[in-house]
Amino acid sequence: MEGAQNKKMMKTLLALIPVESPLYSFHPVSRLLLFVITGFIPLFINMPELNFMFAVLVLLLFIYSKVALSSLKMYLPVIICAGIFTFLTFIFFPGKDPNYQVIGHIFGLPLYDQPIMNACIAYSKILALLLSSIFYFSTNRERDILAALRTLKMPFVASYVLGLSLRSAGMFLEDLHTVREAEQARGLDYAALKFTDKVKLYSMYIIPLLSLALRRSDEISNALYVKGYSMKNSGKRADYILTKYHFSAADVVSCVILVLLLFLIIYFKYRYQWFDANHSLLQTLLK
Repeated sequence: MEGAQNKKMMKTLLALIPVESPLYSFHPVSRLLLFVITGFIPLFINMPELNFMFAVLVLLLFIYSKVALSSLKMYLPVIICAGIFTFLTFIFFPGKDPNYQVIGHIFGLPLYDQPIMNACIAYSKILALLLSSIFYFSTNRERDILAALRTLKMPFVASYVLGLSLRSAGMFLEDLHTVREAEQARGLDYAALKFTDKVKLYSMYIIPLLSLALRRSDEISNALYVKGYSMKNSGKRADYILTKYHFSAADVVSCVILVLLLFLIIYFKYRYQWFDANHSLLQTLLK
């Protein structure tokens, strides 16, 4: 019986996570701060190797939180396309600078050292930001996000609209899955379709998905009206969600460490020019 409870899974915004995940020993505010800090840190680092190491650290957080890394498969096309688009942009539009050095050729075009370095810097930041965003929304429910925002005293109207937006995003994916299953039940074979036909098919999804979204928004509006909700004169409300979360010593320590880490990175970057591309090992190899 105990083993069955440990295997119990909970649905987050993007994935499934065990109820007994170590991450849930931290307050939602601590988890939100982790997301914000991990989103800012790569922006101040212009050394691709450090940002790639940061991306590996985020993957280790996936393992620590007991989220299956197989859930990242659906995001591989986005990650790969972002890399291809970034490098092709810097290859075909490198800019003009007499200091650029040719390090090779591709498709008959010269490859310059500095544009390739800039592409590596840009893509390493994109990769780190993508993984940190996927990690946060894969390990937090809508309820956790709202609890963090309400703890930070966000106005009720703003948190309510955000909650509906997050819930609508999840419902949108479920509606898309339902529409695709309905087409498959009617004999549609996706594997036999050409790429252009698939593009046309996805564009046709807009009509049923939009109609479902409009119908659901009308139902939500009617439900709120029946229950007596009013955005203008809502007054002070008792927040039941906040009674389920409590700060601990681990939350205080983790928040202090995260803020201190971000402060130190910003300080050493602008005071001593650390984390600049000039200190990158990749820059040395390209030259």
